[in-house]
Amino acid sequence: MAERAGEDWAGYYAWSSGREPRPMLLAACEQLGAGAGRTAVDLGCGDGTDALALLARGWSVVAVDKERTGLDLLSARVPATSAERIQIIHAPFTEARLPSAHLIHAGFSLPFCAPARFPGLWARIRRALLPGGVFAGQLFGPRDSWAGEPGMVFHDLHQVRHLIDGLAILELTETDRDGDAFSGPKHWHVFQILAQEPAIDDDLLPGGADVSAVPWPS
Repeated sequence: MAERAGEDWAGYYAWSSGREPRPMLLAACEQLGAGAGRTAVDLGCGDGTDALALLARGWSVVAVDKERTGLDLLSARVPATSAERIQIIHAPFTEARLPSAHLIHAGFSLPFCAPARFPGLWARIRRALLPGGVFAGQLFGPRDSWAGEPGMVFHDLHQVRHLIDGLAILELTETDRDGDAFSGPKHWHVFQILAQEPAIDDDLLPGGADVSAVPWPS
């Protein structure tokens, strides 16, 4: 979110240093259980706080961000014992290839997608979610103090419900309050989303196919 403060990414990461993994990510992990080598995608991973939490819970992680500053911080903190389970991608998440995944996390990152590119990005996220997979993330509402900023996208409750149509809503909460950001005081209008792709009935799979077997992206 350093865009709102002149893209001082080093300053933003110093300001947010020591934060805990995002609650929606932890809720998704609780819903899905131990990673057990399954694939999770962290879109807009920043300095890697959430990606590291996923690694610690046994997930194989694809961490995507366009800012090298955060990715360097993440790379330096990956435990040697987990290095083979993380793929770090330096690219905008609108351009990165998304592997099939049981968990897709976008911690306060999707609102920074250009409005014209958001429909395509969201379609790719929906396609990447495996049966039983969970999306965890946030979208900003029209009363957010950043509403109308160029290059950002905002949604009202009706639009949010349309986006997650067909998913099982595990949590959908709306925050509408004054608070702070790295750039200073702001009003937050945020939709917190935890939603799950319906599982496939194993009885309908030919030969008892294992839908949890996900190839690691090349």
